[in-house]
Amino acid sequence: MISVCMATYNGGKFIREQLESILSQLPTDAEVIVADDGSTDDTLAIVKSFGDARIRVLPVEKHLGVIYNYERALQASKGNFIFLADQDDIWLPGKVETVLAALKDADLVIHDAWMLRPSKSSESPWVRAGRLSEIRPYRSGVVANWWKNRHTGNCMAFRRLVLDRALPFPRNLPMHDQWLGLVAEKFFRVSYVTEPLIEYRQHTGNATHIGRSPAGVFQKIKWRLNLARAVFSNV
Repeated sequence: MISVCMATYNGGKFIREQLESILSQLPTDAEVIVADDGSTDDTLAIVKSFGDARIRVLPVEKHLGVIYNYERALQASKGNFIFLADQDDIWLPGKVETVLAALKDADLVIHDAWMLRPSKSSESPWVRAGRLSEIRPYRSGVVANWWKNRHTGNCMAFRRLVLDRALPFPRNLPMHDQWLGLVAEKFFRVSYVTEPLIEYRQHTGNATHIGRSPAGVFQKIKWRLNLARAVFSNV
């Protein structure tokens, strides 16, 4: 069974297109778990308007932030294969099939993505602007991904045994995908698919920004120390 876990917050502008791209690839027994973090726009109304039995909306709780809202979605998942999905991207045709094929020989799979940026063209408001791998190339290993995260959540899928090892999330994580990636790099088999399988939309509302982090030096050091403690205590 496939579980797609999505954390939402004021994503009404893009979420319909994303859900359409996901649902079109899923079998009837799959589930899409939507954990909303208190949206004040029409996000939940759009999600519910699909009337699709595969979509399961979790009750809104207190504001958790993106990391621990994803944890809530993951904790509710039932599938053997778990995909992470952002609310504002677009899954390209064949993503699910390609990732499941890669998971036959791996426990966690990362794939490339097309970067999608706003366009001034009247024909299309969005344009592909290169690949994610050109900005954030994948590197294997615990140390490499502890120092600089190469596991981008919306390009990630994994088997349940990875999730069982990663839950519950430690406190004070810099990002959920980095923690999942480090657990997989330490204990399991990780595979990288060079084909771009999503269009990764970049805009001012992104929870994660590709490129230079706005965090200060001391915050980065604190995050890395917390990650090191969490990784090496997870034995």
